[in-house]
Amino acid sequence: MMIKKVFLALTAIFFSLSSLMAQEAKGGIEFFRGTLAEGLAKAGKEGKNLFVDFYATWCVPCKKMEKTVFTRPEVGEYFNKKFVCMQLDAEKPENVESAKLYKVEAFPTMVFIAPDGKMISILSGYHDGEELIKGAKTAVGDIIGVPQLYENYRKDKNNLKLQQEILQAAPQFLMAQEGMEADKWIVRLTKLYKSYIQAKKGPALINKDDYRIILALTGDDLELKEEIVAFINDNLPAWREAVGDAVAYYIAEHNDAEMETLAKAGKTSYQERLERINGTYKAAYDLIPKAKVSIYEKNKLTLNAIYTLYKDKDAKKYIKMMQDYFSKMDGTALPNEYAKAAQELYLALGAKVPQEAHKVSIEWLTNALKGENSITDKINYITMIGDSYKALENYSAAQAQYNLAYAESLQLVDMDMVQQMIQGKLKMRLAELDLLRK
Repeated sequence: MMIKKVFLALTAIFFSLSSLMAQEAKGGIEFFRGTLAEGLAKAGKEGKNLFVDFYATWCVPCKKMEKTVFTRPEVGEYFNKKFVCMQLDAEKPENVESAKLYKVEAFPTMVFIAPDGKMISILSGYHDGEELIKGAKTAVGDIIGVPQLYENYRKDKNNLKLQQEILQAAPQFLMAQEGMEADKWIVRLTKLYKSYIQAKKGPALINKDDYRIILALTGDDLELKEEIVAFINDNLPAWREAVGDAVAYYIAEHNDAEMETLAKAGKTSYQERLERINGTYKAAYDLIPKAKVSIYEKNKLTLNAIYTLYKDKDAKKYIKMMQDYFSKMDGTALPNEYAKAAQELYLALGAKVPQEAHKVSIEWLTNALKGENSITDKINYITMIGDSYKALENYSAAQAQYNLAYAESLQLVDMDMVQQMIQGKLKMRLAELDLLRK
Protein backbone atom coordinates (compact mmCIF):
# COMPACT_ATOMS: atom_id res chain seq x y z
CA MET A 1 0.00 0.00 0.00
CA MET A 2 2.86 2.34 0.93
CA ILE A 3 4.57 1.58 -2.40
CA LYS A 4 1.36 2.52 -4.26
CA LYS A 5 1.11 5.86 -2.39
CA VAL A 6 4.75 6.66 -3.11
CA PHE A 7 4.20 5.79 -6.79
CA LEU A 8 1.14 8.06 -7.00
CA ALA A 9 2.99 10.88 -5.29
CA LEU A 10 5.94 10.55 -7.66
CA THR A 11 3.57 10.41 -10.62
CA ALA A 12 1.86 13.64 -9.49
CA ILE A 13 5.26 15.33 -9.05
CA PHE A 14 6.39 14.08 -12.47
CA PHE A 15 3.30 15.43 -14.22
CA SER A 16 3.53 18.71 -12.33
CA LEU A 17 7.19 19.12 -13.33
CA SER A 18 6.39 18.10 -16.93
CA SER A 19 3.65 20.69 -17.10
CA LEU A 20 5.95 23.35 -15.67
CA MET A 21 8.79 22.42 -18.02
CA ALA A 22 6.44 22.45 -21.00
CA GLN A 23 5.17 25.89 -20.00
CA GLU A 24 8.74 27.19 -19.63
CA ALA A 25 9.77 25.58 -22.92
CA LYS A 26 6.79 27.15 -24.63
CA GLY A 27 7.84 30.59 -23.41
CA GLY A 28 5.26 32.41 -25.49
CA ILE A 29 1.82 33.88 -24.92
CA GLU A 30 -0.45 31.87 -22.62
CA PHE A 31 -3.92 32.02 -24.15
CA PHE A 32 -7.04 31.84 -21.99
CA ARG A 33 -9.69 29.47 -23.34
CA GLY A 34 -13.22 30.74 -23.00
CA THR A 35 -15.75 33.22 -24.33
CA LEU A 36 -15.08 36.91 -24.85
CA ALA A 37 -17.32 37.72 -21.87
CA GLU A 38 -15.32 35.33 -19.70
CA GLY A 39 -12.08 36.89 -20.93
CA LEU A 40 -13.30 40.40 -20.05
CA ALA A 41 -14.37 39.21 -16.62
CA LYS A 42 -10.98 37.60 -16.02
CA ALA A 43 -9.20 40.77 -17.18
CA GLY A 44 -11.28 42.89 -14.79
CA LYS A 45 -10.60 40.54 -11.90
CA GLU A 46 -6.84 40.58 -12.53
CA GLY A 47 -6.66 44.32 -13.20
CA LYS A 48 -5.40 43.83 -16.75
CA ASN A 49 -6.54 44.68 -20.25
CA LEU A 50 -7.64 42.00 -22.72
CA PHE A 51 -5.69 41.07 -25.86
CA VAL A 52 -7.72 39.21 -28.50
CA ASP A 53 -6.26 37.65 -31.63
CA PHE A 54 -9.15 37.40 -34.11
CA TYR A 55 -8.12 34.82 -36.70
CA ALA A 56 -9.54 32.62 -39.45
CA THR A 57 -8.55 28.99 -39.87
CA TRP A 58 -7.66 29.51 -43.55
CA CYS A 59 -5.51 32.61 -42.88
CA VAL A 60 -1.82 31.96 -43.63
CA PRO A 61 -0.45 35.09 -41.83
CA CYS A 62 -2.52 34.08 -38.77
CA LYS A 63 -0.85 30.68 -38.68
CA LYS A 64 2.58 32.25 -39.19
CA MET A 65 2.07 34.60 -36.23
CA GLU A 66 0.83 31.73 -34.07
CA LYS A 67 3.93 29.65 -34.82
CA THR A 68 6.68 32.28 -35.04
CA VAL A 69 5.54 35.37 -33.10
CA PHE A 70 3.21 34.36 -30.25
CA THR A 71 5.72 31.65 -29.23
CA ARG A 72 8.65 34.05 -28.76
CA PRO A 73 9.78 34.31 -25.12
CA GLU A 74 10.01 38.12 -25.10
CA VAL A 75 6.50 38.37 -26.55
CA GLY A 76 5.13 35.94 -23.96
CA GLU A 77 6.91 37.68 -21.11
CA TYR A 78 5.34 41.06 -21.90
CA PHE A 79 1.87 39.89 -22.89
CA ASN A 80 1.42 37.42 -20.03
CA LYS A 81 2.34 40.15 -17.55
CA LYS A 82 0.17 42.90 -19.04
CA PHE A 83 -2.86 41.15 -20.57
CA VAL A 84 -5.33 38.35 -20.39
CA CYS A 85 -4.82 36.90 -23.87
CA MET A 86 -7.33 35.12 -26.08
CA GLN A 87 -7.63 33.71 -29.58
CA LEU A 88 -11.05 33.74 -31.25
CA ASP A 89 -12.02 32.25 -34.61
CA ALA A 90 -13.83 35.27 -36.07
CA GLU A 91 -15.87 33.12 -38.44
CA LYS A 92 -17.48 30.91 -35.81
CA PRO A 93 -21.13 31.89 -35.32
CA GLU A 94 -20.63 32.71 -31.64
CA ASN A 95 -17.82 35.16 -32.49
CA VAL A 96 -19.24 36.91 -35.57
CA GLU A 97 -20.92 39.75 -33.66
CA SER A 98 -17.82 40.35 -31.55
CA ALA A 99 -15.70 40.53 -34.71
CA LYS A 100 -18.06 43.14 -36.16
CA LEU A 101 -18.07 45.14 -32.90
CA TYR A 102 -14.29 45.36 -32.89
CA LYS A 103 -13.99 46.21 -36.61
CA VAL A 104 -12.45 42.94 -37.76
CA GLU A 105 -12.32 43.32 -41.55
CA ALA A 106 -9.12 41.41 -42.33
CA PHE A 107 -7.03 38.66 -40.81
CA PRO A 108 -5.27 38.59 -38.53
CA THR A 109 -6.76 41.44 -36.48
CA MET A 110 -5.50 41.89 -32.93
CA VAL A 111 -7.50 44.03 -30.55
CA PHE A 112 -6.56 45.52 -27.19
CA ILE A 113 -9.68 45.91 -25.03
CA ALA A 114 -10.30 47.49 -21.63
CA PRO A 115 -12.11 45.34 -19.02
CA ASP A 116 -15.30 47.35 -19.65
CA GLY A 117 -15.25 46.18 -23.29
CA LYS A 118 -14.09 49.46 -24.84
CA MET A 119 -11.54 49.06 -27.62
CA ILE A 120 -8.19 50.68 -26.81
CA SER A 121 -6.37 50.04 -30.06
CA ILE A 122 -6.21 47.61 -32.96
CA LEU A 123 -3.51 45.97 -35.09
CA SER A 124 -4.38 44.54 -38.49
CA GLY A 125 -2.25 42.21 -40.59
CA TYR A 126 0.96 40.34 -39.88
CA HIS A 127 3.27 41.88 -37.26
CA ASP A 128 6.63 40.55 -36.15
CA GLY A 129 7.50 40.28 -32.46
CA GLU A 130 9.03 43.73 -32.17
CA GLU A 131 6.05 45.40 -33.89
CA LEU A 132 3.56 43.47 -31.78
CA ILE A 133 5.23 44.43 -28.50
CA LYS A 134 5.40 48.05 -29.64
CA GLY A 135 1.67 47.99 -30.36
CA ALA A 136 0.97 46.45 -26.97
CA LYS A 137 3.14 48.98 -25.15
CA THR A 138 1.31 51.80 -26.91
CA ALA A 139 -2.03 50.29 -25.87
CA VAL A 140 -1.16 50.23 -22.16
CA GLY A 141 0.74 53.53 -22.18
CA ASP A 142 4.27 52.16 -21.81
CA ILE A 143 4.98 53.94 -25.11
CA ILE A 144 3.50 57.32 -25.95
CA GLY A 145 0.45 57.03 -28.22
CA VAL A 146 -0.62 59.19 -31.15
CA PRO A 147 -2.50 61.84 -29.08
CA GLN A 148 0.54 62.58 -26.90
CA LEU A 149 2.92 62.35 -29.85
CA TYR A 150 0.75 64.85 -31.68
CA GLU A 151 0.86 67.23 -28.72
CA ASN A 152 4.65 66.94 -28.76
CA TYR A 153 4.63 67.66 -32.50
CA ARG A 154 2.63 70.85 -31.97
CA LYS A 155 5.48 72.09 -29.78
CA ASP A 156 8.18 70.97 -32.23
CA LYS A 157 6.75 71.14 -35.74
CA ASN A 158 10.10 70.80 -37.52
CA ASN A 159 10.90 67.44 -35.94
CA LEU A 160 10.61 65.04 -38.90
CA LYS A 161 11.52 61.99 -36.84
CA LEU A 162 8.60 62.70 -34.54
CA GLN A 163 6.31 63.22 -37.53
CA GLN A 164 7.40 59.89 -38.97
CA GLU A 165 6.64 58.16 -35.67
CA ILE A 166 3.13 59.65 -35.63
CA LEU A 167 2.45 58.66 -39.24
CA GLN A 168 3.72 55.11 -38.71
CA ALA A 169 1.23 54.68 -35.87
CA ALA A 170 -1.61 56.53 -37.64
CA PRO A 171 -3.30 53.68 -39.58
CA GLN A 172 -3.83 51.46 -36.55
CA PHE A 173 -4.75 54.42 -34.35
CA LEU A 174 -7.41 55.63 -36.81
CA MET A 175 -9.00 52.18 -36.96
CA ALA A 176 -9.83 52.43 -33.26
CA GLN A 177 -11.49 55.87 -33.56
CA GLU A 178 -15.19 56.47 -34.12
CA GLY A 179 -17.57 59.28 -35.06
CA MET A 180 -16.47 62.88 -34.62
CA GLU A 181 -13.25 61.80 -32.94
CA ALA A 182 -12.31 59.81 -36.05
CA ASP A 183 -13.16 62.76 -38.32
CA LYS A 184 -11.02 65.09 -36.22
CA TRP A 185 -7.99 62.83 -36.38
CA ILE A 186 -8.36 62.10 -40.10
CA VAL A 187 -8.18 65.84 -40.80
CA ARG A 188 -5.18 66.33 -38.50
CA LEU A 189 -3.18 63.37 -39.75
CA THR A 190 -3.94 63.99 -43.43
CA LYS A 191 -2.63 67.53 -43.09
CA LEU A 192 0.44 66.27 -41.25
CA TYR A 193 1.09 63.61 -43.88
CA LYS A 194 0.98 66.09 -46.75
CA SER A 195 3.33 68.51 -45.02
CA TYR A 196 5.67 65.62 -44.12
CA ILE A 197 5.90 64.52 -47.76
CA GLN A 198 6.68 68.07 -48.87
CA ALA A 199 9.33 68.52 -46.17
CA LYS A 200 11.13 65.25 -46.94
CA LYS A 201 10.67 65.03 -50.71
CA GLY A 202 14.18 64.30 -51.84
CA PRO A 203 16.78 61.67 -50.90
CA ALA A 204 15.56 61.69 -47.27
CA LEU A 205 12.16 60.28 -48.34
CA ILE A 206 13.62 57.32 -50.22
CA ASN A 207 13.54 54.53 -47.62
CA LYS A 208 11.42 51.54 -46.61
CA ASP A 209 9.78 53.20 -43.61
CA ASP A 210 8.51 56.16 -45.62
CA TYR A 211 7.43 53.88 -48.47
CA ARG A 212 5.23 51.99 -46.00
CA ILE A 213 3.77 55.31 -44.87
CA ILE A 214 3.09 56.26 -48.50
CA LEU A 215 1.30 52.96 -49.13
CA ALA A 216 -0.79 53.30 -45.98
CA LEU A 217 -1.79 56.96 -46.08
CA THR A 218 -1.89 58.28 -49.65
CA GLY A 219 -5.39 56.90 -50.22
CA ASP A 220 -7.60 58.32 -52.97
CA ASP A 221 -6.11 61.81 -53.08
CA LEU A 222 -5.38 61.84 -56.82
CA GLU A 223 -3.35 65.05 -56.83
CA LEU A 224 -1.10 63.85 -54.02
CA LYS A 225 -0.73 60.38 -55.51
CA GLU A 226 0.22 61.84 -58.89
CA GLU A 227 2.89 63.91 -57.17
CA ILE A 228 4.26 60.90 -55.28
CA VAL A 229 4.21 58.65 -58.36
CA ALA A 230 6.09 61.32 -60.33
CA PHE A 231 8.68 61.60 -57.55
CA ILE A 232 9.18 57.83 -57.37
CA ASN A 233 9.41 57.60 -61.16
CA ASP A 234 11.95 60.44 -61.35
CA ASN A 235 14.11 58.66 -58.76
CA LEU A 236 13.37 55.06 -59.73
CA PRO A 237 16.94 53.66 -59.44
CA ALA A 238 17.30 55.00 -55.89
CA TRP A 239 13.84 53.74 -54.91
CA ARG A 240 14.59 50.29 -56.35
CA GLU A 241 17.79 50.13 -54.33
CA ALA A 242 15.92 51.09 -51.14
CA VAL A 243 12.69 49.14 -51.60
CA GLY A 244 13.00 46.78 -54.57
CA ASP A 245 10.96 46.39 -57.76
CA ALA A 246 7.68 46.86 -55.87
CA VAL A 247 7.91 50.58 -56.65
CA ALA A 248 7.67 49.82 -60.39
CA TYR A 249 4.38 48.03 -59.79
CA TYR A 250 3.18 50.96 -57.67
CA ILE A 251 3.72 53.30 -60.64
CA ALA A 252 2.19 50.91 -63.20
CA GLU A 253 -0.84 50.03 -61.06
CA HIS A 254 -1.63 53.69 -60.51
CA ASN A 255 -1.34 54.48 -64.21
CA ASP A 256 -3.41 51.42 -65.18
CA ALA A 257 -6.17 52.36 -62.73
CA GLU A 258 -6.33 55.95 -63.97
CA MET A 259 -6.41 54.86 -67.62
CA GLU A 260 -9.37 52.61 -66.94
CA THR A 261 -11.19 55.28 -64.89
CA LEU A 262 -10.85 57.77 -67.74
CA ALA A 263 -11.90 55.23 -70.39
CA LYS A 264 -15.01 54.30 -68.41
CA ALA A 265 -15.84 57.97 -68.01
CA GLY A 266 -15.77 58.35 -71.82
CA LYS A 267 -12.72 60.62 -71.74
CA THR A 268 -10.18 60.25 -74.53
CA SER A 269 -7.43 61.48 -72.19
CA TYR A 270 -6.86 57.82 -71.28
CA GLN A 271 -4.88 57.71 -74.54
CA GLU A 272 -2.40 60.28 -73.21
CA ARG A 273 -1.79 58.09 -70.18
CA LEU A 274 -1.45 55.08 -72.45
CA GLU A 275 1.52 56.74 -74.15
CA ARG A 276 3.27 57.00 -70.78
CA ILE A 277 3.86 53.24 -70.92
CA ASN A 278 6.43 53.78 -73.66
CA GLY A 279 7.32 57.27 -72.47
CA THR A 280 7.38 58.73 -68.96
CA TYR A 281 6.88 55.40 -67.16
CA LYS A 282 8.83 53.18 -69.55
CA ALA A 283 11.54 52.30 -67.02
CA ALA A 284 8.90 51.11 -64.55
CA TYR A 285 6.87 49.11 -67.07
CA ASP A 286 10.05 47.51 -68.43
CA LEU A 287 10.49 45.80 -65.03
CA ILE A 288 7.14 44.00 -65.34
CA PRO A 289 7.24 40.52 -66.98
CA LYS A 290 6.06 40.52 -70.58
CA ALA A 291 3.15 38.48 -71.98
CA LYS A 292 2.37 37.29 -75.51
CA VAL A 293 1.32 40.84 -76.35
CA SER A 294 3.31 43.87 -75.13
CA ILE A 295 1.97 45.74 -72.11
CA TYR A 296 1.35 48.78 -74.30
CA GLU A 297 -0.57 46.83 -76.96
CA LYS A 298 -2.51 44.89 -74.31
CA ASN A 299 -3.67 48.09 -72.60
CA LYS A 300 -4.44 49.76 -75.91
CA LEU A 301 -6.70 46.92 -77.08
CA THR A 302 -8.59 46.47 -73.81
CA LEU A 303 -8.95 50.20 -73.03
CA ASN A 304 -10.26 51.00 -76.50
CA ALA A 305 -12.86 48.28 -76.01
CA ILE A 306 -13.84 49.56 -72.56
CA TYR A 307 -14.09 53.14 -73.86
CA THR A 308 -16.42 51.97 -76.64
CA LEU A 309 -18.59 49.96 -74.27
CA TYR A 310 -19.05 52.66 -71.64
CA LYS A 311 -19.31 55.66 -73.95
CA ASP A 312 -21.33 54.25 -76.84
CA LYS A 313 -23.02 51.35 -74.99
CA ASP A 314 -22.13 49.29 -78.03
CA ALA A 315 -21.95 45.68 -76.80
CA LYS A 316 -21.51 44.23 -80.29
CA LYS A 317 -18.47 46.36 -81.08
CA TYR A 318 -17.02 45.76 -77.60
CA ILE A 319 -17.32 42.00 -78.04
CA LYS A 320 -15.57 42.14 -81.43
CA MET A 321 -12.72 44.22 -79.99
CA MET A 322 -12.27 41.87 -77.01
CA GLN A 323 -12.42 38.80 -79.25
CA ASP A 324 -9.63 40.38 -81.32
CA TYR A 325 -7.64 40.83 -78.13
CA PHE A 326 -8.11 37.22 -77.01
CA SER A 327 -7.16 36.05 -80.49
CA LYS A 328 -3.89 37.99 -80.33
CA MET A 329 -3.18 36.57 -76.88
CA ASP A 330 -3.28 33.14 -78.58
CA GLY A 331 -4.36 31.12 -75.56
CA THR A 332 -2.23 33.01 -73.01
CA ALA A 333 -4.99 35.26 -71.64
CA LEU A 334 -5.44 34.78 -67.89
CA PRO A 335 -8.71 33.48 -66.38
CA ASN A 336 -9.43 36.81 -64.72
CA GLU A 337 -9.11 38.59 -68.10
CA TYR A 338 -11.96 36.51 -69.55
CA ALA A 339 -14.00 37.04 -66.39
CA LYS A 340 -13.36 40.79 -66.36
CA ALA A 341 -14.39 41.06 -70.02
CA ALA A 342 -17.74 39.48 -69.13
CA GLN A 343 -18.19 41.50 -65.98
CA GLU A 344 -17.67 44.79 -67.81
CA LEU A 345 -20.76 43.99 -69.89
CA TYR A 346 -22.86 43.71 -66.73
CA LEU A 347 -21.34 46.81 -65.15
CA ALA A 348 -21.73 49.01 -68.23
CA LEU A 349 -25.13 47.84 -69.44
CA GLY A 350 -26.84 46.31 -66.41
CA ALA A 351 -30.21 44.79 -67.36
CA LYS A 352 -29.75 46.01 -70.97
CA VAL A 353 -27.11 43.42 -71.89
CA PRO A 354 -28.26 42.01 -75.29
CA GLN A 355 -29.13 38.32 -75.63
CA GLU A 356 -26.14 37.63 -77.91
CA ALA A 357 -23.82 39.34 -75.43
CA HIS A 358 -25.04 36.99 -72.69
CA LYS A 359 -24.12 34.04 -74.89
CA VAL A 360 -20.61 35.42 -75.42
CA SER A 361 -20.34 36.15 -71.70
CA ILE A 362 -21.09 32.49 -70.95
CA GLU A 363 -18.33 31.49 -73.40
CA TRP A 364 -15.80 33.84 -71.78
CA LEU A 365 -16.67 32.73 -68.26
CA THR A 366 -16.38 29.08 -69.30
CA ASN A 367 -12.86 29.87 -70.53
CA ALA A 368 -12.12 31.61 -67.23
CA LEU A 369 -13.12 28.48 -65.30
CA LYS A 370 -10.67 26.28 -67.23
CA GLY A 371 -7.63 27.87 -65.61
CA GLU A 372 -8.99 29.16 -62.30
CA ASN A 373 -7.87 27.54 -59.03
CA SER A 374 -9.44 29.92 -56.51
CA ILE A 375 -12.66 28.42 -55.16
CA THR A 376 -14.25 31.81 -54.48
CA ASP A 377 -13.46 33.04 -58.01
CA LYS A 378 -14.83 29.82 -59.51
CA ILE A 379 -18.05 30.30 -57.53
CA ASN A 380 -18.29 33.88 -58.80
CA TYR A 381 -17.79 32.85 -62.43
CA ILE A 382 -20.30 29.99 -62.21
CA THR A 383 -22.85 32.32 -60.61
CA MET A 384 -22.34 34.85 -63.41
CA ILE A 385 -22.97 32.08 -65.96
CA GLY A 386 -26.17 31.28 -64.09
CA ASP A 387 -27.18 34.96 -64.23
CA SER A 388 -26.69 35.00 -68.00
CA TYR A 389 -28.77 31.85 -68.43
CA LYS A 390 -31.48 33.45 -66.30
CA ALA A 391 -31.42 36.54 -68.55
CA LEU A 392 -31.75 34.20 -71.54
CA GLU A 393 -34.76 32.65 -69.77
CA ASN A 394 -33.06 29.27 -69.72
CA TYR A 395 -34.09 28.65 -66.13
CA SER A 396 -33.07 24.99 -66.02
CA ALA A 397 -29.51 25.85 -67.07
CA ALA A 398 -29.45 28.75 -64.60
CA GLN A 399 -30.59 26.44 -61.78
CA ALA A 400 -27.88 23.92 -62.70
CA GLN A 401 -25.22 26.64 -62.49
CA TYR A 402 -26.46 27.99 -59.15
CA ASN A 403 -26.53 24.45 -57.75
CA LEU A 404 -23.00 23.87 -59.05
CA ALA A 405 -21.84 27.10 -57.38
CA TYR A 406 -23.49 25.96 -54.14
CA ALA A 407 -21.69 22.61 -54.38
CA GLU A 408 -18.38 24.45 -54.87
CA SER A 409 -19.13 26.56 -51.76
CA LEU A 410 -19.19 23.37 -49.66
CA GLN A 411 -15.41 23.25 -50.10
CA LEU A 412 -15.08 26.44 -48.03
CA VAL A 413 -15.04 24.40 -44.84
CA ASP A 414 -12.65 26.76 -43.01
CA MET A 415 -14.31 29.97 -44.21
CA ASP A 416 -17.63 29.90 -42.37
CA MET A 417 -18.50 33.59 -42.78
CA VAL A 418 -17.69 33.65 -46.50
CA GLN A 419 -19.48 30.35 -47.04
CA GLN A 420 -22.66 31.54 -45.32
CA MET A 421 -22.72 34.78 -47.32
CA ILE A 422 -22.24 32.98 -50.65
CA GLN A 423 -24.79 30.30 -49.88
CA GLY A 424 -27.33 32.91 -48.77
CA LYS A 425 -27.03 34.76 -52.08
CA LEU A 426 -27.30 31.54 -54.08
CA LYS A 427 -30.44 30.52 -52.17
CA MET A 428 -31.96 33.89 -53.04
CA ARG A 429 -31.18 33.34 -56.74
CA LEU A 430 -32.71 29.87 -56.66
CA ALA A 431 -35.83 31.21 -54.95
CA GLU A 432 -36.10 33.91 -57.61
CA LEU A 433 -35.98 31.24 -60.32
CA ASP A 434 -38.89 29.47 -58.70
CA LEU A 435 -40.92 32.67 -58.85
CA LEU A 436 -40.01 33.26 -62.51
CA ARG A 437 -41.20 29.78 -63.45
CA LYS A 438 -44.66 30.36 -61.97
